[in-house]
Amino acid sequence: MDIRCTNCGEPWDVDHVLHEAEPEDFDRQGGLIRHCPCCEENRRTPLPEKERSRLAAIAAVAPLFGDDLDGLAAFLEDMEVLDLH
Repeated sequence: MDIRCTNCGEPWDVDHVLHEAEPEDFDRQGGLIRHCPCCEENRRTPLPEKERSRLAAIAAVAPLFGDDLDGLAAFLEDMEVLDLH
């Protein structure tokens, strides 16, 4: 399951974030990813307002899950918040 960077919208597999990536690769607090390795590259193309709004919703709900990234990813999948396109 994926969670998204709330800055650029890039999806990240929870296992990668937790177990494979270096801690400095992500600026995150629990499940809230504020900056990721793709942010600089993705910044070249501005996100449409609809995607920005969905990322803001993710940023608002992520703190409710604390460090439970799997729970956040499942919630977002259930709510179809990840379908940004």
